[in-house]
Amino acid sequence: MAMPELDGWEYYGIQPRDGRAYVCCAYVAAVYKAAGLFDETVNPSEFGSADIYELNFFDKNYPRP
Repeated sequence: MAMPELDGWEYYGIQPRDGRAYVCCAYVAAVYKAAGLFDETVNPSEFGSADIYELNFFDKNYPRP
């Protein structure tokens, strides 16, 4: 049975690989979550590259100076 990796799991073992492990898209989602763009129910480990690319956080019609 598979279980998704939960945010906050830390790995221990061979130094210096201790701590949290993220792939690139999960790391970006974790940074967004730490910045407050997501609520606490979001699990960054479940994000893929397309998910990060398709997020709509920014105003696309912002008038440029």
